[in-house]
Amino acid sequence: MGFHKRWITEEVLISRYRTEGIAGIQSYIGHADAFVTSDDLSANVIDLFNDYKLDNIKKWNTISGLISDASIKKGFDEKKKTIITG
Repeated sequence: MGFHKRWITEEVLISRYRTEGIAGIQSYIGHADAFVTSDDLSANVIDLFNDYKLDNIKKWNTISGLISDASIKKGFDEKKKTIITG
């Protein structure tokens, strides 16, 4: 059995949200054992995801709002960036 670590970034969250909606976010972060965040948006989303005091509807509505606001702020006219890791 493996250990699934997920790197969460603002770019990935916004991209998945734009193409798949909140269901894409749920499937992306819902099947990981550990998270590594790189910015404020991803840290806030993971904090909410791990907050077991919130009911699921409120949790996902709040996450959706955060990502939607960041997506609008980022705009749609940006050229795609190539991220090289290694």
